[in-house]
Amino acid sequence: MEKIIDKLSDFDSRNRFEALYKIAEFVKSGRIRKGNKQPYDNMHIHSFHSFNYKNWSPSRIIFEAHKIGLKHVGIVDFDTLEAIEETLLSSKLLGIPAIAGIETRVYVPQFQEIIINSPGEPGIYYINGLGFKKLPEKNSDAERIYRKLHEISGSRNRRIVEKLNNFLSPVVVDYTKDVCPLTPSGNPTERHIIKAYIEKSEKISDISSDDFWSEILKISASEVAEMKKEKMGDFMEKIRSVLVKNGGPGYIKPEPETFPTIYEFIDMVAKNGGIAVGNWLDGTNKGEKDPKKFLEFMLSTGIRIMNIIPERNWNIQNPEEKAVKVGNFELFLSTCIKMNIPVICGTEMNKYGQPFVDDFSIPELKKQLGWFEESVRFLFELTE
Repeated sequence: MEKIIDKLSDFDSRNRFEALYKIAEFVKSGRIRKGNKQPYDNMHIHSFHSFNYKNWSPSRIIFEAHKIGLKHVGIVDFDTLEAIEETLLSSKLLGIPAIAGIETRVYVPQFQEIIINSPGEPGIYYINGLGFKKLPEKNSDAERIYRKLHEISGSRNRRIVEKLNNFLSPVVVDYTKDVCPLTPSGNPTERHIIKAYIEKSEKISDISSDDFWSEILKISASEVAEMKKEKMGDFMEKIRSVLVKNGGPGYIKPEPETFPTIYEFIDMVAKNGGIAVGNWLDGTNKGEKDPKKFLEFMLSTGIRIMNIIPERNWNIQNPEEKAVKVGNFELFLSTCIKMNIPVICGTEMNKYGQPFVDDFSIPELKKQLGWFEESVRFLFELTE
């Protein structure tokens, strides 16, 4: 059984679908029963088509949802819709209502000098489209926008690798040979790039990987070794922060003209039968400071629903920071409820350690659970 389950995340789609049909037979026969431990939703999970820290495919995600009893699932990958077919098939075979979509960055002209939800990057906005049933039609305007997302992502990644190779030599990677194979659809993210450099550092015989990263990160080699062993997620995020984020040697400043506008993206989503879903970060940036003003603008663009990653807003070590973000979170949710704007949520799973489902028993989420659930029902009604 475990071998079959593991095959659900095989990079070869033929092996994945073969395993999926076998799992579906076990479900139908009662050999695998649906769980009832977590009767909640997760509407924002990344699969291995962008980055999932467990390297789970769409079918593996939906199988795991079946195993614990999630009610609904939303799979949302960066800059790609490769998950559509597998998500919808797995949903049908395993009996878990699921929806497929895309997350990307767009340019918002009205916020050209204001940071929204992309830290340090004025005018750039993370946004989602959910409810796709198929890829954009060939040679359509929608396909042009979709293709542009891929081109922007690929070009940016190659420039990052070029800059990092110059900085990290002799630890250098080949984008085509070392990075792209880390995802089955050739759609790597920053985390894939970081993973490739970590793996390459372990393979160079005349350097110590721990010493190498110690010098880069300005921490002791023993700390590096401990993080690699016990907290790989923190290790990867620290490297990413030092090397790729604003001010790092691999940072690529976004040029607004290279991104589709928010209106172009929303039009692409609508033409493919999807629903535009806005993202809210944590209310600490100027663009999100006034929830009512922020939401009124988002509604004016055609966004119908908002999405949030709750853990960013309550699972925080620093008590002062937590107090601020919990306050922002509660103000945002109460404003959405007053304005009758649905809000869905999820855990992403594109960063090591993120849970498969939110803990809705904590006070900050428990009192909002009804609105989250009602919002998910609304979303599925819109996309049926």
